[in-house]
Amino acid sequence: MNRFIEGTGSMTNANVSNRPVPTPRRPRVLIVDDHEAGRKSLARLLFALGYDTTEVKDGESAIREMERNASFDYVLTDLRLPDLDGREVVQAAHRLLDDAKIGLITGWDVEPDEPDRLGIDWVFLKPLDVQWIVSKLREHPPADQIQV
Repeated sequence: MNRFIEGTGSMTNANVSNRPVPTPRRPRVLIVDDHEAGRKSLARLLFALGYDTTEVKDGESAIREMERNASFDYVLTDLRLPDLDGREVVQAAHRLLDDAKIGLITGWDVEPDEPDRLGIDWVFLKPLDVQWIVSKLREHPPADQIQV
């Protein structure tokens, strides 16, 4: 039911609730790479494009971060890390995160069946094509995110 509020010149809906409308959140990305410059550059770019980013330099730190904060929508991990193989980070992500999309970053070859077998959504080859990464993230947005 709409009613006119005298003195304001406007209409209001009498059935509108005063409850706050939930604000969609920014998608969350965990970036795992021991190459500091590349990791920070990717994090800055994704942040500027509307993503919340967390960056870590090794596999153990990535696992601790996922244990502490299981709300990552995406995990982008390098294959070769100083302490763990990136595949171990992928396995931990499947254990610890619900429905996260996973990208493996590598300058090395991977077996053709490996992405499917390990549940890797994308393999990003170095040198990175950041536009391609962003396009993949945008193709698979979390249900409760703002559009970026």
